[in-house]
Amino acid sequence: MADADELAARDLAESMDIPRRAGDLRRPARKTHVRKGRGGHAVDQIIADSHAMKRTLAAVANIAPTRSAVLLRGEPGTGKDVIARAIHLKSQHRAGPFIKVCCDYLASDDIMRELFGCEAGFSGSGAGYPGDISLAAGGTLFISEIGHFSLLLQKRLLRILQEQLYKPLGGTRTLACDVRIICATEKNLEQMMAQGTFLAELYYRIHIATIALPPLRERKEDIPGLVNYFFARYNRDNHRSLTLTGEALAPLYLCHWPANVRDIENCLEHAAIHARGEVIQQLPCLSGRCLRQRLNREISRQQEATPQEPRPDAGYSPATPLWPAGMMRAMPATAIASDDDDEEMRYRLVAALEKSGGVKAKAARLLQITPRQLYYALKKMHIEVKKF
Repeated sequence: MADADELAARDLAESMDIPRRAGDLRRPARKTHVRKGRGGHAVDQIIADSHAMKRTLAAVANIAPTRSAVLLRGEPGTGKDVIARAIHLKSQHRAGPFIKVCCDYLASDDIMRELFGCEAGFSGSGAGYPGDISLAAGGTLFISEIGHFSLLLQKRLLRILQEQLYKPLGGTRTLACDVRIICATEKNLEQMMAQGTFLAELYYRIHIATIALPPLRERKEDIPGLVNYFFARYNRDNHRSLTLTGEALAPLYLCHWPANVRDIENCLEHAAIHARGEVIQQLPCLSGRCLRQRLNREISRQQEATPQEPRPDAGYSPATPLWPAGMMRAMPATAIASDDDDEEMRYRLVAALEKSGGVKAKAARLLQITPRQLYYALKKMHIEVKKF
């Protein structure tokens, strides 16, 4: 009998026309007005054969119909954009627009203008700009990296969440807004909060509905479906009919995939470009032509030669603890012994093991816990330790 997560994932998949099996990927996909174009994993092509992704889709099914703000957490390339669009499609705001705010490469002032808009003549500008909050009225506003927000921006966002009110830059009128807000982050918000760079009030507000996206190494049952999907799209875009043999597929299960789904997409495109026929018998990694492996080795050598100073805005860094120091004293009784935050605990344990190369003693030091506590946590979370 199917468990609750699988049933919820199945219901969500059927309502969104999401394929659940690798073979289903060959069927034409139903288009939606928020479907991503070339270069992104489409909402109607979420692969969910693994228990980890079924659990994620079950969380989406539970959270999407509510009006609560959502926080998506996960490593780069785990599909936060795709899950945000899936939440929108199942929300009360699905008839409205889906507006994404890319904060990763914008200065604080630019993010402020992009979000809140400005009145005509503000800072010498000519025509005014409505801002993404206004453009997303009746729909969903997706903030791609909340960890980049300054304290001033955080305070303004908190007011929107609490009062549904905002004021454009240079404006005198306070405006009402009706938007569903979804935030995403790769950063350690708990550490930022302990350092005073992230508002506790905002953290608790957006952390009510949190979805932790699993890395690809924890959802390897989805690899065949992802391979089918990416090759089908590559073949369609490039008028090819490439396929991958079962023997060539095998090494994909052994790779660590540091950039997750985006990483495997790049790997497959690299293999497709260098394929000499329509059937790929061997991936470039087995013949010494994996550029990412060489690049990672070079980056590791550079990092070992030049130790990096910890930055206040850094995410999980080997130079800084993965838990704020104040939380560590209470962790043996609350975090490790409790089942309240298993996803967050698993995320940090795996991150520490990655940074330490699978060396448990070093991972324990990064987490500021004892090796005995680490062993207990790994056993509790059923995490198998491998050399990364």
